[in-house]
Amino acid sequence: MDTDVDDRVKVWAFFDSSIFPIAMNWRRRYIKFERVILTTVKKVGGVRLVDFVCAGEGANYKIEYNTSDYSWKVKRVMDK
Repeated sequence: MDTDVDDRVKVWAFFDSSIFPIAMNWRRRYIKFERVILTTVKKVGGVRLVDFVCAGEGANYKIEYNTSDYSWKVKRVMDK
């Protein structure tokens, strides 16, 4: 069962030549990501958004990074 959400979250990530999310704090839960499944980039107006699908504890999470204001959002929670 997929659930659409639009919650701001805090994400721990490595920033090197690319972005690699490690974990997030969502709804008072620490969720560690096991791996990044998919990364896509899109532009909305002048804003560049980077979407990640990450495998986490019991589910896959679609998270979005806004390169303009450096914020993160959880966009969707999907069954594994």
